[in-house]
Amino acid sequence: MGIKQRDFVRRIQFAQSYVSEVFSGVKTTPGPRFINAVCREFNVNPEWLAGGKEPVFTVPGLPLPPERAAVMAKYLLLSDENRRIIDTIMDGLLFKAMSDEKDEAAGSKPKSGKRKK
Repeated sequence: MGIKQRDFVRRIQFAQSYVSEVFSGVKTTPGPRFINAVCREFNVNPEWLAGGKEPVFTVPGLPLPPERAAVMAKYLLLSDENRRIIDTIMDGLLFKAMSDEKDEAAGSKPKSGKRKK
C-alpha cells in the first residue's frame, strides 16, 4: 500500500508485535478486530482481505464501480497536504472542462487547449 509498517500500526492502533506477526506469516489468521481495523482505516474490502475476492478497495456508503472505488480509497490514504494538491489539480481540470462545455454550447471551440476570450 506504500505505507511504512509503523504508520500502518499507528493508524489501525494495534501493537507493533501483533502486526509484525501478521506480516511475517507467524499469525496466519488475524482476528476479526484486526481485519475490521484494516478495512475501516484503509477502505479495504473485507472479502478481499479474507479470501482474495475483488475488488480490493471499497468506500462504504458510496456505491462505485471497482476502479473508481480504488481511486477513492487511494485518495483517502494520502496525507492532508497531498489531498489538497490533488484537490487543486481537480478543481483546475473541472474549471477547464466546464469552460470548454460553455464554449461548445456557444458554438465555438477552444484553440489549442486555451479558452476563447
